[in-house]
Amino acid sequence: MNLKSAVDGYIDFRKSLGERGTTNAYYLRSFCRAMGPDTSPEDVSPDAVCDFLAGAGPLTASWHVKHNALLGFYRYAQSRGLAASSPLPMIVPQRPPAYQPYIYTHEELKSLIEGAASYQRNKGHIDPRAVRTILLLLYGAALRVSEALSLTCADVDLDAAVLTIRNTKFYKSRLVPMGPDLTREMCAYAGGDFKSNTSMFFKDRHGQRINQNTLQYNFERLRAHTGLRRDGGSRCQPRMHDLRHTSAVHRLTWCYRRGGDVQKFLPQLSVYMGHAQLAGTQVYLSMTPQLLQEASLRFERYCKTGERP
Repeated sequence: MNLKSAVDGYIDFRKSLGERGTTNAYYLRSFCRAMGPDTSPEDVSPDAVCDFLAGAGPLTASWHVKHNALLGFYRYAQSRGLAASSPLPMIVPQRPPAYQPYIYTHEELKSLIEGAASYQRNKGHIDPRAVRTILLLLYGAALRVSEALSLTCADVDLDAAVLTIRNTKFYKSRLVPMGPDLTREMCAYAGGDFKSNTSMFFKDRHGQRINQNTLQYNFERLRAHTGLRRDGGSRCQPRMHDLRHTSAVHRLTWCYRRGGDVQKFLPQLSVYMGHAQLAGTQVYLSMTPQLLQEASLRFERYCKTGERP
């Protein structure tokens, strides 16, 4: 059996177990192309695998993602007699430092939203209004980028101010209420002739679904246009996904400031963001000076008065 057939079989096998496996499938098919689809899994050399894992740039977290995908595949191949041994390296390098999410200030958010109207010198594939509305949605509803781009018109109930997020991470669906400001922005983007149908809510200038890589390119141009950056090189710069992190941190800070019950608020935030467990939400709660200050003030009040929210 050639490598392509073996990889296709493995991907189908993992899907039959209920996994989506989009990332693993992407890297395994990339591995197929690099090795040659007609190559046998057993004929792949360790040197070729090392070259594939290393890529063209410095060591990043993608090395470990690719390694994990190949590890699962070669275990599958060995169990079915498609390969006698694994060509993966015996020594696994230490993971690079984890990316630290960037928490935007309110001033930086305003700069991004306002800059969306002027960052395009020439007409691009995506209308600036779409970029602006998507960024507002990522922050205002704490969505993942893929969730925003997957919305159909039928998923956006502007009258009820509710989004239906379907079959996202771990095949979960959820309802996401929108605040009045975000709802007005969504209505303005949809226009007066908005119809609830199965067409994509966000479209490029050709009427097609917006490609995530194209949106990422536009965001990087917008970020450069507004002068938003931080130290650490290109791999450390603020991301679109950090708008979701920022949304979570700002919501928790707001809860502290209004004297809310944080222990009750966190499970609500977790459900809103589509997490089955609080541990999934904790990843998004980076400690900022503002959040630390509010938590310290809450603890100080408790120590002095014994007051609980």
